[in-house]
Amino acid sequence: MSNEMGESRNRKKKLVSFLMVFFVLSVGIGIGTIISYRVDAGGPGDSRLKIQTDSRLPSGNAALALSLAFEEVSRTLEPTVVNINTEEVVRISRRAPGSGDPMEDLFDRFFQMPNAPQQFTRRSLGSGVIVDPKGYIITNSHVVESATKIKVSTHSGEEYLARIIAADNLSDIAVIKIEGNRQFPYARVGDSKAMKVGDWVIAIGSPFGLEQTVTAGIISATGRVFPDAISAEMRSTLFNDYLQTDAAINPGNSGGPLVNMKGEVVGINSFISTATRSSAGVGFAVPSHIFVNVYNQIIDKGKVSRGWLGVNMNTLPFTPAMASYFGVKQGGGVLITGLSAEDGSPSDTAGPAAKAGIKPEDVIVEFGGKKILSVQDLRLAVANTPPGQKAKVKVVRFSDEKVFEVTVAERMLENPAEQGTFSFEETPEPKQEIGLRFDNVPRDVLQEINLQGGALVLSVQPGSLAEDAGLQGQDRGGYDIIVLVNGRKIMNAQDLLDLVKNLRSGEHAVTKFLRVVRGANRRIDTLTYYTSFAKP
Repeated sequence: MSNEMGESRNRKKKLVSFLMVFFVLSVGIGIGTIISYRVDAGGPGDSRLKIQTDSRLPSGNAALALSLAFEEVSRTLEPTVVNINTEEVVRISRRAPGSGDPMEDLFDRFFQMPNAPQQFTRRSLGSGVIVDPKGYIITNSHVVESATKIKVSTHSGEEYLARIIAADNLSDIAVIKIEGNRQFPYARVGDSKAMKVGDWVIAIGSPFGLEQTVTAGIISATGRVFPDAISAEMRSTLFNDYLQTDAAINPGNSGGPLVNMKGEVVGINSFISTATRSSAGVGFAVPSHIFVNVYNQIIDKGKVSRGWLGVNMNTLPFTPAMASYFGVKQGGGVLITGLSAEDGSPSDTAGPAAKAGIKPEDVIVEFGGKKILSVQDLRLAVANTPPGQKAKVKVVRFSDEKVFEVTVAERMLENPAEQGTFSFEETPEPKQEIGLRFDNVPRDVLQEINLQGGALVLSVQPGSLAEDAGLQGQDRGGYDIIVLVNGRKIMNAQDLLDLVKNLRSGEHAVTKFLRVVRGANRRIDTLTYYTSFAKP
């Protein structure tokens, strides 16, 4: 019995000892693992970062959903957004001596460079959006209005020459077209009037030449108007209302689309309010209810027509005292101070309003079913009414309400530029010239740069094939020397002339040239370039 009890106690002691050893080993292994992990983590190789691809966010994550929405809208719209490069050849007219200020004549006589270029090429950037598979593009009028050449680059990297169908200064909208052997991807147009303050929007364009740049923000205001704009640059704002957004818009964004979260174009980015020419979070876009009307008129008849009522309006505030005096219960309206005929002359009988029976001191409170509270309300309502259409006009004549039916006329201005629309006939594009003047390289220049021969570029004609190819004349602060064309050495000007003469029309000249510039400390820098141009 005692032996059995002793064996039992021994077994218990062994079990306890085993458990204690197991516990100590377990703790030791754990501590060792932690220490080993920490030591290894600090060692070479294993400290490298790893990009995680298996992260999971909680379902219903609002930030992730918004990010995916931005991604989808951007992916859908980017193929329809184009980069627009314009060129304008500016000609400089020189005054005849003795025709102006004596001091200016003296300056011209002694300081004007005799070989100064009489013309130069001005380049600018903008954006546009394809709205029709045939290649019709909407952009801003100010992007293309002075251009002599328009190049359009698509999302896929293709480049096209575009022609202007027509442009409308008063809405700052232009329609241009590119030709291709395929159907172009195009954007859908949404309802700008459905946009609310706080709605997310995306702006796509080429700010500062950075193509396919996407920025996001919200609608800051709708129906933004500028009734007091008097400068020539702001004349278009008199007949527009705008979507205001804080999405970053910068130079080069002009003409690009403002897009809602359905992937629909609701505005064409037009201008920004800033003191620095960079985004200050206050940008303005022509809304779709305006640019669609302009686009359709351009496509249908090649120009844009606006309604005209033939009234002079009181542009000072319509005060509560005035509302009481004229008996206007709604508290606002447009006071008519005079009537005019279609030729702009004062008339009490010849204009649309006068013919309908409207008189000075009537207060217009409704036009075409729309309530009128301000001068800008009436200006926009009339301008957006097609000429020839009849519209009911409600006026208050010293407390008495009267309704007249007016046949709206077409708005005409003496200044064709202010009238708004300009278009271009489909005439064959003038054949481009190579536009290159060159001569032998002077001997001292060859010795200075240790060169055996070449053709010295004297000047490059603005807008020419040579300018497009990147060649520069001596007036640009250095000089280009052509040394190789299509693998053949050019030792002098005659070599280059003969080679170009022997090229067939359309055949390319792959050209190697040296650009020689004098840097700091009179040091000469020589850079090597390759370019090409096709013989016209």
